[in-house]
Amino acid sequence: MITLSLIMKMRFLTALAPLALLFFFGAALVPADPNKPVAGNSWRGIVPLRSTAADVARVLGLDGDPGDHDLTGPFPVDGGEVTFSYLSASLADMFRAPKSMTGRVFTVYFKPTSGLARQDLKLTPDFKRCAEDMDKTFYYFVTEGGLAYRFVRGSDMVDVIIYQPSRSEVRRLAVNTTCVF
Repeated sequence: MITLSLIMKMRFLTALAPLALLFFFGAALVPADPNKPVAGNSWRGIVPLRSTAADVARVLGLDGDPGDHDLTGPFPVDGGEVTFSYLSASLADMFRAPKSMTGRVFTVYFKPTSGLARQDLKLTPDFKRCAEDMDKTFYYFVTEGGLAYRFVRGSDMVDVIIYQPSRSEVRRLAVNTTCVF
């Protein structure tokens, strides 16, 4: 026999069910922190659109004021050489980027000294093949997260590893590119 007390208990439990689900599965529903780098688009802690020339100088072990150094490169580092591009005031205007992004690292290019073959990378399904229309020398495998590998056609060897802004970050800017920057 259903009593008023039982109906009240059922309504109470029914009302609590969504809260219980939120409690147990809430971590999956919380949006990602926009200030954290998307997995994969960070080279030794340098994150496109977040890191500055001062961060680059610190990672490279350069003393003094970052303004005293040319921080574009290429710089010899363990395993290869690295080059940086920065969001200049004119690029920020062109891309309609906030003024706060001016001077930030835009892209990191790492050229490994040892040969990396495509089959050795074990690329996940997140990587999509991409080729620039006018470029017959290279092709790319790119993730939405901002990591890209540039391969030499014919040899399938990695030429450059590119750390760039994620697709979601690029969508907020007036940037139009097929594969990489």
